[in-house]
Amino acid sequence: MTSPPSRPLPPLTALPPPRELPREETHLVPPPEIIAESKRALTGRLLRIFWAPGLVLLGLWYVLLILYVTGASPTFWFLSGLAALGDPMFLRSAISSLGFSSSGLWTAFGLLPVAATALSLALVPLAPSAIAGMDPRRFLGEAGFQAAVSTRLTAILMLPPVLVVTALPLSVALGVPQPWSGLGAGPLMALSLGLGAILLGWVLVRRTVSAPRVLGVESAATLETTGRLDRDLEVRRAAAQRALAQDRRHLPPNPGTPAASAALTPRGALLALGLITRASLTWVAPAAAGLGWLVFGIADLVTTFSGITQTDLTQVSSPLQWQLVAIGAPVAGLVALGVSLAPGLAVLAAQNQRGLVIDQRTYASWAHRARVNPWEARVVSLTGWFSAVLALFGLAVTAVMLALLGAATPVTWVGIVAGAVVLTPLLGVGASAAMKSGLRDVLYGPAGDFMRRETPYALVAPDLGTRAQRAKDPAVRAALRQRLQAEGGDHTLAIFDLDAAGERLWVDDDEPGARDTAVRAADLAQGRLPDFGGEGSALTGGEDGPGGGYPREEPPGRHEIPDSVTGLRKR
Repeated sequence: MTSPPSRPLPPLTALPPPRELPREETHLVPPPEIIAESKRALTGRLLRIFWAPGLVLLGLWYVLLILYVTGASPTFWFLSGLAALGDPMFLRSAISSLGFSSSGLWTAFGLLPVAATALSLALVPLAPSAIAGMDPRRFLGEAGFQAAVSTRLTAILMLPPVLVVTALPLSVALGVPQPWSGLGAGPLMALSLGLGAILLGWVLVRRTVSAPRVLGVESAATLETTGRLDRDLEVRRAAAQRALAQDRRHLPPNPGTPAASAALTPRGALLALGLITRASLTWVAPAAAGLGWLVFGIADLVTTFSGITQTDLTQVSSPLQWQLVAIGAPVAGLVALGVSLAPGLAVLAAQNQRGLVIDQRTYASWAHRARVNPWEARVVSLTGWFSAVLALFGLAVTAVMLALLGAATPVTWVGIVAGAVVLTPLLGVGASAAMKSGLRDVLYGPAGDFMRRETPYALVAPDLGTRAQRAKDPAVRAALRQRLQAEGGDHTLAIFDLDAAGERLWVDDDEPGARDTAVRAADLAQGRLPDFGGEGSALTGGEDGPGGGYPREEPPGRHEIPDSVTGLRKR
């Protein structure tokens, strides 16, 4: 006879659709559940630690400036530097022939990086608004919440260098006067290295503005360690629940529900494209930067040695013809459209795997999920294959069109072959990686719509004012009292402390909208302040209210609830 633990468990399938939870009002979150005192406090903390990301940004701006200066002709700069070891006149001649001046370079290297870093510093007051409204309970794990905080802060600080690198080729194409008179091999090589510098700078800045450092919360790694190794079972259980919550969005979705076909809707397709693009920044972009540096660097070397007698090396022809842009842009758009629909097509193609699913729940380990849910594994795999095939098809169409027009250059052919051999498989891997963590988002929506993680915080910072000012807000206090009463149990002492901390909140149930704290907004709009049953109040039968100053007679069947300081004293 087999022991109970060795018996196979029944399949956890045919689960009901997850129930969508209502979204809470952030302006009613009580002060104890808010992480930061205020947005101003967050700004002050960011300014105090800005020295770390500021040093990274300063170094990044110097790298970008060096790439811009040397990008006119990197090989010629290198050869001129070697020749300048014997005679400095060669370096001065190179500077003038490439369209620069010694005084201009000294001024640029002395002022531009510092001024650009100061621009990022000026954007720091905007950063708290990007994270203030975040609800930690709506994230499946503490690591995901802290990563989202760091990403949003990094996006604010990295905005200036990203915009500069993006706008530079556009300015060259529009003919803005500058040392780069065209997108030759040298400038394209510099842009490739600039992309790599931006990616590296993003990673370094993100490390310096981590959520534990900015918000003063416990790191996700420490919380996970506590949830696994702490000796106190209660502490371990609470830490484990804070570290990771159970995802309610089971896969595959029930047939006939909106989630079953959500991947083919515009919302699902756009979200899938965004997730795959974000994953491509990790899988495809670094490889593309490296390939660009290698291909355009060799092209610049060949161009320089073949035209070493030219008097103006800035007037060079671009290895990329305008026909490539005219053909490549529409083809890239069609490929992006196909990639956005790849998860939906994969869902349709994986229908035969539904019967093999033995557990629809979500597990943190992908190996475990793939073993118990072959349907999800098939959708993830097919999404990667479809994306890679679509990208390869787009490259093939571009190559055929360029060959028919006779506009393909050697650099173009090398780029197409390198893209087919290196970038296309990486795009497939990136698409699969995006769906491992984002397929449920595409089909259902955010995880926070269906669950609330057990965490002591529900908001990063108040939208207006401070936590102390929010504690005095009658609507917040009334909402907290209402929550305590709805939870059941004996919360008399908690309500006593709530009343003792400030005004007595007493709302007559007979008043219209008395059970809804939103009535306060309507009263304020009409110029009426909330009435808490003070002396002379219409709610207590005061001298100005009904009853002529005598106590109001309670209707039959009603009794007082010890819901305030006064009520408890009477009891």
